[in-house]
Amino acid sequence: MKTVNRLVVLSCILMFVGCVSKPEVVYEREITEDHGSRQWGALEVKLVVEKMVESLHTFLKEDWEGSAYLQVKKFRNRTAEHIDTAIVTDEIATELIRRRIKFLDDSLTEDSISEMEKGMTGLYDPSTAVPTGRLKSPNLYLSGDIREAVSVRDGREIQLLVVTMRLYEIKTGEIRWQDNARFLKSKERGKGVEF
Repeated sequence: MKTVNRLVVLSCILMFVGCVSKPEVVYEREITEDHGSRQWGALEVKLVVEKMVESLHTFLKEDWEGSAYLQVKKFRNRTAEHIDTAIVTDEIATELIRRRIKFLDDSLTEDSISEMEKGMTGLYDPSTAVPTGRLKSPNLYLSGDIREAVSVRDGREIQLLVVTMRLYEIKTGEIRWQDNARFLKSKERGKGVEF
């Protein structure tokens, strides 16, 4: 009996050790340690976000007069690579919101209006009903694109990636701010990731 109990305990211990000894997810090094690659990746996102946030924040705090209510609009990928542009715009918006820049999102406007309508029926406690007439309209659109130029020189494929962002004033149609980040990448022709 003691032998059976020992085998059961030993089996449980081995099962437990086997389950916890191999992680399913391995985290890579910090983005700041990344050396970049031929493909668009974490390093490019980090560098674009840092540059655009600093530049746009400086413009809004030093040059823009009045309140700024930004809305993210078209940010297009015009390269041959698959690039999820929402990663860039979401990161930029997050960092700017942390710095107290106001962003508006139309995706929940219908739900907000529905809540306001419910509050006007008189069925809801007026102290908790959502008041009407306080929704904000954007006065600035944030948009941009990612473009590339590819060439071959001395047996190397060279890719220039340019990320451009602009701030469009809705009432005048003027572009009030614009900046870009550039990346020049090269690889031996026929090696590495094809594009």
